[in-house]
Amino acid sequence: MNNTDRSLRALAQAQGIYLDFFDLHGARHETSPETLRALLKALGTEADSPAQVSEALDTQTASTGPKEVIAMAGDPITVPIASSSDWSLVSEHGDIVAEGHASGVIDLPRLRVGYYDLHISGAQPGQRFVMVRPHRAPDLVSALRHDTCWGTAGALYGLRSATNGGLGNYGDLGAIAATFGQAGAQFLGVNPLHALGWAMEEIISPYSPSHRGMFNIDHIAVERGLGPTPDADLIDYAAFRQRHRAALEAQFKTRDKAAFAAWSATCSEETRQFAEFEAISETHGHDFRTWPIALQTPGAAARKAAGKRAEFHLWLQYLADTQIDAAQRDACASGMALGLYLDLAVGPRPDGAEVWINADTIARGVTIGAPPDHLSPEGQSWALAAHAPGPLAEARYAPLRSMLRRLMAKCGVLRIDHALGLLRSYWLPDDGSPGGYITQPLESLLAVITIEAHRAGCLVVGEDLGLVPDGFRDAMNTAGLYSYAVWQFEANHLGELLPADTLPPYSLACFGTHDTPTLNGFWHGTDIEWWQRVGWLSSGDRTSRHHHRAKQRASLRDVCDIRDSAGIGDIADAIHRGLAQSPAALVSVQMDDVFGELEAQNLPGTINEHPNWRRRLSIPVEGMKQSTALRHISEVMTSARGAPAQNDDMEHPKEVPT
Repeated sequence: MNNTDRSLRALAQAQGIYLDFFDLHGARHETSPETLRALLKALGTEADSPAQVSEALDTQTASTGPKEVIAMAGDPITVPIASSSDWSLVSEHGDIVAEGHASGVIDLPRLRVGYYDLHISGAQPGQRFVMVRPHRAPDLVSALRHDTCWGTAGALYGLRSATNGGLGNYGDLGAIAATFGQAGAQFLGVNPLHALGWAMEEIISPYSPSHRGMFNIDHIAVERGLGPTPDADLIDYAAFRQRHRAALEAQFKTRDKAAFAAWSATCSEETRQFAEFEAISETHGHDFRTWPIALQTPGAAARKAAGKRAEFHLWLQYLADTQIDAAQRDACASGMALGLYLDLAVGPRPDGAEVWINADTIARGVTIGAPPDHLSPEGQSWALAAHAPGPLAEARYAPLRSMLRRLMAKCGVLRIDHALGLLRSYWLPDDGSPGGYITQPLESLLAVITIEAHRAGCLVVGEDLGLVPDGFRDAMNTAGLYSYAVWQFEANHLGELLPADTLPPYSLACFGTHDTPTLNGFWHGTDIEWWQRVGWLSSGDRTSRHHHRAKQRASLRDVCDIRDSAGIGDIADAIHRGLAQSPAALVSVQMDDVFGELEAQNLPGTINEHPNWRRRLSIPVEGMKQSTALRHISEVMTSARGAPAQNDDMEHPKEVPT
């Protein structure tokens, strides 16, 4: 290795780039010089020449100390300073909380949960961003006065009803939440409800959003409905959107102007900017990077270009916002103590509104993905943008704070998809260089998450599947975030599935997810057949995978006491009973498994090769309440897991806006 490469590696390491990583099979992958340069550029450092590397190293060495202070609410806080200085501590609302003069160290008062600015004058003036977090995020005991519960998770888009016209809507969401709540479920999980973008008509994946803090208008329930769901098993998004959007346009003309005005008077500037983005996209297309230069950032020119059409898109957010609130009220009124369990996607699309609004914090020239793992043997390129750690910190984590605040106000549980991204992110350079890992500010991100969760009274689940570094789960659990345990991935070194009593106690446990085969599909190996169909497996690999699945089935028969003659219904009962009897705090059953579906919602790593995000549930919303399958799962889960005690002090775990 020459001196230039050594210097490049030293600079990369100083800026939090991993010099190597180990894959699922334990093989070491060294990060190439090309990747190091691409990732450094994404972080804002040019390193194409030895002179640039040397200059950047000198700047890195001369940089000052940390600009953040992270503390626990109610604990003593000391901040070292270099010289004698006057100081003042200002709350996020602009109030002076404390002030004084100090030499060597500032002793701050014990503070409540929140964000503060510490202003320091004197010979070395500066500011510190002070994040005061709770010792732990809210948990089941604080929310339910019970340490275990169960719920369900399903695809909102796949719901059939008498009026939704082909795509599940927020009215359906409230209806099934109430139905499952009356059956004893304490939460209802759905796919991300993020905005996909009016002009991006090809996008249907809920995990490929335009903006994660705004809501999907495809799920708005229109007045008088759109008629019954078509009989087809797969959703025709184009046909649905044509009818649905025409109905929204007509409804806008007769909107309740007073109610909309009252809501819009309180909405954020970011929401208004999102509405402007949507309006401009109708003229200039979904990708703001191709718009006229003056419109590529928010501001006066964008506002003028959006014109009166922005009011229509703001009104759509009003409808989505208020209808999700109504669904949460319906859930809680039914006895569902936690209510909605929402999902936060990994990132936004690079062409979308979240990047447009937050351009200063976005890493350029890279997207987020994952190396090969058990979900996708080819690795994954998610084509999602990433916030760069340094600029995000400079912005006081404002994009993350506002997004979490908006989502957590709507639900009792929030799941953070790919929570490993709180520790490190796998970035894929746009120039075709191999991917590499970037360090993320775990403690700072946990501080923001726990502060926002505390304020909202919201439980947080971190999806910590995959290659989990030592200590990550402990850090997450210590902060009060629940782990995520998928039983079909919990195996010993022989590939045999472990008993349910080994599932981690501080977790949300399930048998499968939207990214795995259904219980029925797992048992019959439909995912293996799909893997061969899309070209990932040879015939020999297929046979080997089926042998491995047979071993998994045998281990489940053993640990769940399943007879060889048992049908799929009895097998599902045994597995769900095992989950219910496990030590996991929260247990989720897939709605697809409740109603005996075979095919999965998504095959990770595919786009058009598999009908992702298009499958409809076989049973309509109106038929669920009388369903023997629902009564049966209620009996299985409640008999094994029990029901939480009623909270006499409050009807809901937190106030839901009316």
